[in-house]
Amino acid sequence: MEQFLEILSLAAGPVIGAIIGIFTNYIAVKMLFRPYRAKYIGKLHVPFTPGIIPRRQPALAAALGRMVSEKLVRPEDIKRVLLSDELTNTVVGAILSLPPARESGKMLIGENYEVQRGKLLDLLTDKIAKGITSLDLAELLKQEGGNIVSGIASRNPLIGMFLNEGTIATLAPTLAEHIMKFIEGDGKVKLRALLESEAEKIEEKPLGELFGRREDLEPMLANVYRRLVSDHADTLAARFHIAEIVEKRVSAMPPEDLEHLILSVMKKELNDVIRLGAVIGFIMGIFTTLINML
Repeated sequence: MEQFLEILSLAAGPVIGAIIGIFTNYIAVKMLFRPYRAKYIGKLHVPFTPGIIPRRQPALAAALGRMVSEKLVRPEDIKRVLLSDELTNTVVGAILSLPPARESGKMLIGENYEVQRGKLLDLLTDKIAKGITSLDLAELLKQEGGNIVSGIASRNPLIGMFLNEGTIATLAPTLAEHIMKFIEGDGKVKLRALLESEAEKIEEKPLGELFGRREDLEPMLANVYRRLVSDHADTLAARFHIAEIVEKRVSAMPPEDLEHLILSVMKKELNDVIRLGAVIGFIMGIFTTLINML
């Protein structure tokens, strides 16, 4: 019995040390995350609440944002990804695979597509009509009509006796006036109908077919895309605001999710820290027992 008590006495120090070590390290690890929020007794703030990581979450979020933007996802990395063959081919393929112009327009503009389409056709009609009426039609008729008549007269002098440059010069102002009236009236209606008809033909074609064959367009679009990215990569990278995005996301993350995220990466290492407390406590218990025996 005395021997058992003696062995128990010798073992008590290391065992108690191990228990204290594992318990204190367990508490220390838990205090990294728990409690998630500040605790109060009345108006008195309970010390060490919330846990270290929840309390320092804003600073952690800012540090992660800076590290990601400066060390992990740098502007040159974004440029490299944007210029990769895989992404370039994806962008070009997406452009060439867009649906017909009408459907694509409705996707981009929405329900107002038909209204905007009508306004565009009206604008084109007005611009074309205005461009024609701004010309000096009388002078153009004199010049072009005179050239045509001269050519006819040189081949057929008989016609040239009745139809000559003087005749054209006399008729040109009257003809020009009638053309102007036609354009401003029925001419605009006919022009609008013509534009409508041409627009409908264009709208039925996939966008990839509007400008040529696919095999010719692919390298051209790829070159345009790469040039645009190369010229504006720094601006694009700056507009991503990676640091701000990471900081906001981490700051807004619930402490429970942050704990789960960290433990999913470091759970084994943190458990090793807890077990290390038991080992250190056990060793310290042995030293304490040996010192007491001396």
